[in-house]
Amino acid sequence: MAITIKCPDCGHTKQSDDGNEETCPECEGTMVPPAKKKYQAKTKSLEEESRGKKKSKSRDDDEDEKPKKKGKAVEDLPDEDEDEPKPKAKKKSGSGGGGDFQRDPSAAEALELNPGFKNKTLMAQVAEEMSRTEVLHWCGRMCPEIAQRNARVPLFVGIGITCAGLLFSAVFFAVAPWFAGLIPLIFVLVGVGIMIFVPKATIKAAERSWYAVTDQRAIVYAASLFGSGGEATTYEPSELRRMRVKGAKSPEGAGNLIFKTKITEQRTDYVDRKTGRTVRSETSQTTTHYGFLGIENVREVETLIHKVLLKTDDDDE
Repeated sequence: MAITIKCPDCGHTKQSDDGNEETCPECEGTMVPPAKKKYQAKTKSLEEESRGKKKSKSRDDDEDEKPKKKGKAVEDLPDEDEDEPKPKAKKKSGSGGGGDFQRDPSAAEALELNPGFKNKTLMAQVAEEMSRTEVLHWCGRMCPEIAQRNARVPLFVGIGITCAGLLFSAVFFAVAPWFAGLIPLIFVLVGVGIMIFVPKATIKAAERSWYAVTDQRAIVYAASLFGSGGEATTYEPSELRRMRVKGAKSPEGAGNLIFKTKITEQRTDYVDRKTGRTVRSETSQTTTHYGFLGIENVREVETLIHKVLLKTDDDDE
């Protein structure tokens, strides 16, 4: 490919096959090829400058467009008052689902009775059994002192079983082979287990159980002795007309508000082994009370039920 060489002095040009320097025939100067590197570098620099200008222009256009879009979006949004409170989500209503029920402490407070509405844990439990149409007047738990006293019963039972197991084990070790004395030790283990676990479980169950009075019914929730479950029992007004109070020895004003009583009879027959005839029979009775058991201010709660559920006054009782 032919390359044009040029004399820098006189400007004379000539086509050269190899592009080497030659002597100018006009002025005898040196004819040289054009400076390609300088020309290319300059051309590249011009291209980069052109690209930079385009990028700068594009960046400026984007900055001009963004505020316009943002301003338009702001204008389209409705005006909001920051001070205006947002509506709170309503709780689920319905029986057994934490209903949005009403509370009326006036009847209980008129009797100088604590309605129990400030106890958040208790109210959360009661809410699970309330319905939308009910009005709660009072709720409470068993008196802690009575719960402690009730827990002594399984403690004494455990002590008795443990002592009996130790006594029989000692007798068996004395008159029988040594391994025979291990059998009564089972009763010792059972007795110790009752002594340790059952009293604590009894107190915990009392702390989770609760009672409530609404404008439609009386509710007794009995927590399970072991586990987190329990059972709620409803007493309609017709079941409360024959309720009665059984006072406790202590604390003063506490006792049982009994709604119903169940008596279970058990007959035991003693038979003569030789003749097979019944020699004698004994009958034992077990009495079980149902209602608000072991509550404080039992008389006031009874009066509250008469006013809000039975709709009777003191003079009509």
